[in-house]
Amino acid sequence: MNLAQCTTCHVQNLTINKDRRVADVETVFNTQKGIFNRLFATATTKFVAVNDGQSFPKLVPAEQSFLVRNIFTDFKRHDGTLVTQLLTEPLWGVGTTAPYGHDGRSINLEEVILRHGGEAQVSRNLFALLPSDDKRKILEFLNTLILFPPDDTASNLNPGVPGTQTPQDPAQHGSINLGALFQIAAEGPA
Repeated sequence: MNLAQCTTCHVQNLTINKDRRVADVETVFNTQKGIFNRLFATATTKFVAVNDGQSFPKLVPAEQSFLVRNIFTDFKRHDGTLVTQLLTEPLWGVGTTAPYGHDGRSINLEEVILRHGGEAQVSRNLFALLPSDDKRKILEFLNTLILFPPDDTASNLNPGVPGTQTPQDPAQHGSINLGALFQIAAEGPA
């Protein structure tokens, strides 16, 4: 992607100084544990329990720093020529989120790249001048940035039933059931 200087705005990783999340899910390619889509997720809590005098403790974010990997954005506002300010869109999941563009008017990734203007005009022009093979490599990379539905992804919270790989049996694939992270043992299962 850097051949067209796209990573000037679409920065791969982003550090969050004070993470406000109460849970984290890390999903990896795992042919052993990933039942249906060969992905396995590990969910962990990111909160501290504060006794506030109520029946159950208050769960508040630990607010530690956090590295968001492969988000491909700087979350900055840029000049977009027609619209005076545009936020750099994250490329997270761009392979599964057509149509594209701030207005949804581009039907594929090449078209949305070629519609860039304003501060991104130089990157757009560099992309347009690339040999076909280099353009293809960039588009293939962008199409690997996909999102999977949590209902088809086995996890440490719901690992599913090994050996079940058919789409007809989604209840057996496992899932990312974040509610299980917040269950109180004395209250029973989710």
